[in-house]
Amino acid sequence: MYKISVNKEIFNDLLLKKLKVLEKSTSSYWKRELLEPKIINDKIKYTIKQIDKIKITNGLGEDKPQMIIECKKVDYSFKKDLFEFHFGKILEQKNSDMSEDYKDTLIQVLLQERVQLQDSMNRDHLTGVYNRRKMENDLSAFVNQNNKDLLTAVFIDADRFKGINDNFGHETGDKALIYLAKRIQKYADILNGEAYRYGGEEFLILCFLPKDELLKKLEQLKEDIKSQKIYHSKKDISLTVSMGVAFYKDCKTKDELIKKADDCVYIAKDRGRDTIVVS
Repeated sequence: MYKISVNKEIFNDLLLKKLKVLEKSTSSYWKRELLEPKIINDKIKYTIKQIDKIKITNGLGEDKPQMIIECKKVDYSFKKDLFEFHFGKILEQKNSDMSEDYKDTLIQVLLQERVQLQDSMNRDHLTGVYNRRKMENDLSAFVNQNNKDLLTAVFIDADRFKGINDNFGHETGDKALIYLAKRIQKYADILNGEAYRYGGEEFLILCFLPKDELLKKLEQLKEDIKSQKIYHSKKDISLTVSMGVAFYKDCKTKDELIKKADDCVYIAKDRGRDTIVVS
């Protein structure tokens, strides 16, 4: 196994995952070990040997701090004339003598990574808004809050969305969904709520706002969505949405709240689309 000795600061930065790429000068040793010559069309060309793991040490002696770390890739930078080791997870570690400050920082980094991982699991990969699983978890919490009588579900469904995919392609359909999500998230913040992608071209807002003010803002959202067009080489595309609104104070369960809002969307479609129906 290859070994690289580094100073204490770099060692701790690797341990804390603050440093993920380690640069190493192209000494004769590393050139000999990592550059593999091949003869192609009577010319000598070099490829870079790839390593699956590498030992990182700090200090001297048998009890020196060390770790074995995953090596995802080895690159050579012609501009800098050095090798770049791209590291992944730490496989083994021993004799680490991190200071208490570094230990505290490591804990903070790990907690932050956990929060970031949880957040990414709760978000729709295309639009960036929260997904249906997050909506269901939030809804369970919202119905137990003191202000639950203000809780409102707003179902938003893009009109004739299949036609966009069929006539302009799924890439354009994705652009339309991203456009919708940005507008919906903007108004969800105004409505004292949160936006979710429920599925396909369906979005949902859970919010807390008095009815009159809510409906006024939703009308603005509906008009805002169709005020701008999505560019396509064939022609620019206009979007409209149908909305269904339901209030938790009129429902016995959280499932009934979602169903009522969804039913109102179907009524809005039957009324010609581009409209808002309140339960």
